Amino acid sequence: MVEDELKALIEELSAELAQALPFAAKRLAELFGLGLGPRVLGAVRRACENALHITVHEPVHEMAREGLPWLEELHEPDRTFVDEVLARLVERYVSSELRGSLGLKTALVESFEEQLFELRSYEQLRELQMDVGDLEGLYQEFLEFAGREGGAREFAKHLLGLRKRYLSGR
Repeated sequence: MVEDELKALIEELSAELAQALPFAAKRLAELFGLGLGPRVLGAVRRACENALHITVHEPVHEMAREGLPWLEELHEPDRTFVDEVLARLVERYVSSELRGSLGLKTALVESFEEQLFELRSYEQLRELQMDVGDLEGLYQEFLEFAGREGGAREFAKHLLGLRKRYLSGR
């Protein structure tokens, strides 16, 4: 049932994107007095990569709230720490599979540097004491959990136990 709904959603989005992308690219080029050349097409391609990236990242938060009911009960900055670090590790795992296993060229896998920069942009994580090596290490730990059903839920508990290491004053 859900697979049929996903298929219908994909067909609907495909049809709409087939109309919207050429229209939007042309209109944007016109608005800026540009021709429909490689730079415009490159911008549209990057936007599509970001759209796929967001489609992987954002559902992680909703699934975490459903699968980890205790997450919403945490105080800050613990909640944001677990939610956002977990989201980036899950996103990296799924996006890496999309790129590697499925060969999708538009699957964006952000660097650990980019992910760490994003984490530090959260007000709740301004005291984050983590470097790129730490984030890489957490990802390697996550991989040990990712191979089994419910692995992200188990890892979230593990991550909560590590918060004092990465959040100063905690």
